[in-house]
Amino acid sequence: MENRPEGRSYQRYSCAAARLADVAVLVRAADGNLEALLRPLNDPAAPQEIRRAIENAVRCQVCDLSALAHCAALTADHPLRTAAAALVKAFAAVTVGPVKEAALVLPEVSHRGPLAAWKILVRAIAYFYRQDDAACERCLKIIDPDSAPARLIPALRTMLRSRTDERLTFAADSLVAQVCGNKLSLRRALEALESAFETRVQGKILPEIQRAMTACDLARQHIHVRALQLDLPIRKVRAALGGASTKNAYFWRLYARSVESSRGPIGPVTCALWEQFRRHAVAEGWFEENGPEAAALYLHMAELLLEVSVDSLETLQSDFAEQFSGFQTFYEDQPPAIRAVEAKYKKRDLYFLSPSHLFERACSIDPHREAFEQWLNWARQESDWRVADYVADCWHRAIPNHSEPLLYLMESAEKRGALNKATAFLEEAQKLDAVNPEVRRAALRLLIAQTGRHLRQRKPHLVEQDLAALEALPQAQVTDRPAFLLALRWTCEVIRSDAEMGSSFLSQIGHLLGSPAAAILACQNAGALAGLTQEDFDRHLPQKVSLDPADSLVSATARVCILGDDVGATFTIPTAWHGRLLQELTNAHGGLEGRQLETLGRAALRSNQKELAYAASVAGLEMGGDAEARFLLLRARALPEWEFERRDDCITAAVELGRRRRDTSVINEAVELRRGRPGAKTNFFDWLDSEDWHDFSMTTEQIHAVLQREKHSPTFPTDRSAPFRVSFSRETMFLDDEDLENDDEPFTLDDVARLAAEMSQARGRRQKKVRRDLPGQGDLF
Repeated sequence: MENRPEGRSYQRYSCAAARLADVAVLVRAADGNLEALLRPLNDPAAPQEIRRAIENAVRCQVCDLSALAHCAALTADHPLRTAAAALVKAFAAVTVGPVKEAALVLPEVSHRGPLAAWKILVRAIAYFYRQDDAACERCLKIIDPDSAPARLIPALRTMLRSRTDERLTFAADSLVAQVCGNKLSLRRALEALESAFETRVQGKILPEIQRAMTACDLARQHIHVRALQLDLPIRKVRAALGGASTKNAYFWRLYARSVESSRGPIGPVTCALWEQFRRHAVAEGWFEENGPEAAALYLHMAELLLEVSVDSLETLQSDFAEQFSGFQTFYEDQPPAIRAVEAKYKKRDLYFLSPSHLFERACSIDPHREAFEQWLNWARQESDWRVADYVADCWHRAIPNHSEPLLYLMESAEKRGALNKATAFLEEAQKLDAVNPEVRRAALRLLIAQTGRHLRQRKPHLVEQDLAALEALPQAQVTDRPAFLLALRWTCEVIRSDAEMGSSFLSQIGHLLGSPAAAILACQNAGALAGLTQEDFDRHLPQKVSLDPADSLVSATARVCILGDDVGATFTIPTAWHGRLLQELTNAHGGLEGRQLETLGRAALRSNQKELAYAASVAGLEMGGDAEARFLLLRARALPEWEFERRDDCITAAVELGRRRRDTSVINEAVELRRGRPGAKTNFFDWLDSEDWHDFSMTTEQIHAVLQREKHSPTFPTDRSAPFRVSFSRETMFLDDEDLENDDEPFTLDDVARLAAEMSQARGRRQKKVRRDLPGQGDLF
């Protein structure tokens, strides 16, 4: 460096080195040469003053986040690149549709880093579309005024209507017009044109004329969309407008948002409108055909289709494909450039009718965890396991360093009995993330499944190898898991007919679990995993459980059931224990905690001991608290089949509680419980089950009524003729006792038909959540 002129300058004027570094960085930033600007950051020996100067230039000068995210001068995992990539995705998300609060956290972007202002800007835009103007303004106030994003503050404040007198740049004014597209932009354009006329300067007048005409065309587009909402004749509207509105990307986005915000059904038609927007947006250079914005749009379209129930979506898809002929009438009297876009897509492609195709396009363009998780969650609801396996395989090929798809593929192979394939997937996952708790649990579960298969095949030498491998796992030595490994060894000794060793292992298990009853139950379930017969159990296990009066059979049973869930095995409860367990639960609830009661109830249901599961739900509901939703689901499972109205009320109340407490596991279980009801669509009530379950919600008072009714019903129902207060309509909840006594009229088929019609009308009146319109959906008047 000493031989270079700038090197001599640094040496001669060392006191000004920092300022010289700043000047050099600013020169590179002004040239727009990101690679030259950022390359010094890869040098660990780079002076701090140069690093600070570069970061300051990024903060104040860099506006192209996409270029920063793909800058080859930085390593792929450099914090600046990962932060810029996260911001690009966030911008695409907040400008396409509503996002959850978690999506605005952006942990990749440091609040002290050079891109911190962009992070605040993303939040401001999200709050703007949520109509939270106060939160948006708070974000705008804390954006660094010297940062690059600060240039958008005047435009955003104009959109908030808090400042309309400030003179905007042409670019900012254009942004306001595109986002709002309302009388504000038209008024500003006309006022600016009037001021330009007063100057009598041609150079000022002509640009303002162009801007005013653009605003007028935007107004024409808004009027056209409002007319479409009212189903007015297109040609008559065109004549009233004095000509056709331009069917560019702005129009199609405006139209799509209008349909989304309406009260009508959202589905294939909305996606078709978004496809028109995508075509024109690409042609007009809004974004690239395979850019992250396109991927965000595909995800948004897929989410729209997921709002429709599976049965309804299949019908809508079929009807749409049969009846849809395109948007040819919209392109009459359009400029050649607009017609050329439509002519480019002559081949009919209805890919947007399939959530799978939309997810696949989004993930192929912009592969990231959230997109693949959505795709896989959708695929897991399909009846064909190959669909979900295909998605997981795509995820693994696109992002090889993620363990989630491998764990799913392992679980899928395990369920099909393909343990060798499952083991191969597990080994790949362990190479990626051996300390991941999910990977560790999967390793334990799979090795236990493999041990069970070798026991069923009566291959004790392989069982010994499996048990040695299990005992070597650190995760197999925690909680009660060592007791289950001993139960597997007991099973192996029973197969070998070694009664002495079997008795020794049984004694050790009882010592570990603190109860001989728990030891017997653990050995019975381990033996069932190995395919032992009742004769084997009779020969090697005590015929009667000897318990002191102070000992709790229900506590011992619950402990073993939790152990079964922990190791991934399906444990059941002997029917011979039913009486003692029911007595303990009824008298003092066995002193169990919520998780123990729930696990005990589920285990009872596996052997169809519904009365025992009902007793567990009684104890759980009495505890109250956040577990109420789970015990309502347990109550729904335990009820007799003829208690379908009461069962549905429990499920609906559980769903509403899950929503309010953001417990997605409760919601998912409730959906599966309703879908999995035996006897698909054989009568009216099954038809009710098949409809959009999410249309049936409950108020706080209704949830309280369900909870109080169930808490005051401690006895398992056995009498079909007993009166039961129920309402088929959520608009009127439970009938009073007096109403029930006076209601002697029979429920006829005509009543059923009338009830179905009323429920259909109620669904049609369902209100949709109102949100601020996204870009191009502002109010015109």
